[in-house]
Amino acid sequence: MSIAFVTMVYNDEFFLDVWLRHYLKYTAPENLYVITHGPQPYAHEMARGCNVIEIDRDPRNPRLDQDRFAHLSKFCSELTASYDRVIWNDVDEIILLDPKYGSDLIGYMESIPRQQQVITPLGLEIVHRADLESDYDYGREMFAQRRYVRFNGWYTKPNITGIPIIWGPDGHGSSHDQIHLDDRLYTFHLKWFDQSFHINRHRDRLKLRFNDDDGNEVIVGAGSWAWSESTYLIISNSFLRMNVLPPRRSFDFGPQRELVRSSFRGGSNGMYRISWSVDGTLHHLPERFVGMI
Repeated sequence: MSIAFVTMVYNDEFFLDVWLRHYLKYTAPENLYVITHGPQPYAHEMARGCNVIEIDRDPRNPRLDQDRFAHLSKFCSELTASYDRVIWNDVDEIILLDPKYGSDLIGYMESIPRQQQVITPLGLEIVHRADLESDYDYGREMFAQRRYVRFNGWYTKPNITGIPIIWGPDGHGSSHDQIHLDDRLYTFHLKWFDQSFHINRHRDRLKLRFNDDDGNEVIVGAGSWAWSESTYLIISNSFLRMNVLPPRRSFDFGPQRELVRSSFRGGSNGMYRISWSVDGTLHHLPERFVGMI
């Protein structure tokens, strides 16, 4: 089975390094596609041997996020003519096979029947508990330092496809009318891996805002990028108050999986989505994941 991996970058050196190192463990560089949103010289150097494609980026486009996902949908759909499956994720998202079921991500993908045309891994977020964990050591593996995760429906995305597809902005929802939530695959959202790092990253994104010709502020980006600095800090600090399940009860996401499957439905716009609920409880990342990222 031939599989392509696709991401898009904009000032994302750290996460691109993580993304490349992860997927190059499983496939050759020619199967990796890095789309740069505007000129990103570092990407050409870091992803040497991979497919690096530069597209235009208009910083004053109020539909920047919608337009980039229209491009990604078209690009990945076209790749399905050459690959059996196309895997897309934002550069701060990584798809993992639960090591309880093996270490061969590609081999596991090959074992999934082709009738499952679009696959959705369960979305989990790595959360830095700054009161319990140290600042990030860039010389060590991430999963050796960060051991708390939470379920997040926003990152439970239909991001593995074998057919042409249209994704909603940020990949939330798609045009595919069925859901196959895989019980062995996870999409890990890494954004919150270090408190200092993600706060500084948000401050950089705030600088992208601008006023339109009528003097109205245009917010670039969706989700947490749309928050003000004060709101962002308040919500970031809320992680410190989240309840942590005891290890013996952690990493059982049966209720969350049931919610995902039961909430899947279509809308009047021809797009299908799940309930985008978010857990306020943290789970322990099992020891078997250490060393994977």
